[in-house]
Parts: sequence; C-alpha cells; structure tokens
Amino acid sequence: MFDAAWLLAQQTEPLIRRLEPQMRAKVLAALAALIILGMAMVALAWLGGRATKRYMGILPKSRRRGPDINPDDWAQKPLVPPLDDASQSERE
Repeated sequence: MFDAAWLLAQQTEPLIRRLEPQMRAKVLAALAALIILGMAMVALAWLGGRATKRYMGILPKSRRRGPDINPDDWAQKPLVPPLDDASQSERE
C-alpha cells in the first residue's frame, strides 16, 4: 500500500504534461471555454441587473455624492429637553 503512494510521489511530471498532445489540446480548450463562459455569465448578470433597475424605474446613483449626514444626526440640540414653565410653577 505504501509502495503505490511512494511510486505516485516519484512521478514529478504534472498530469497535463503526461497526456497525449491531442488530449492535452482538448483539455486546455475545455478549460478556456469554461473561463470564457464564466465571464459571459457574469457580464450577462450585470447587464440583466441594469436592465431590471431601468425597467423598475430606479434611477442610477449620481457620481457626485452629497453629504449623507443630516444636521439632526449631530448632538447640537440639548440632549435633555428644557422643562416647561407650567411644570416648574406646579413644583413650587
């Protein structure tokens, strides 16, 4: 059992080099076709998303971004609201 693993480890040439030239060309062509089809699928998904957004009426974001910060987001106002004069006079 260990002899078979040792023999496989001794073969330093990669599998693609051990194939016949015609078979190697077929394997490389199949890999290239898979890569091209993968890129085509990504491009079609991107274009489909753009078409769907356009169909739904969603406007594309502008490239110049305005500030996303609302002035009310900052603590410029007092954090504790002032008491009314009527409530102060009732306590006295």
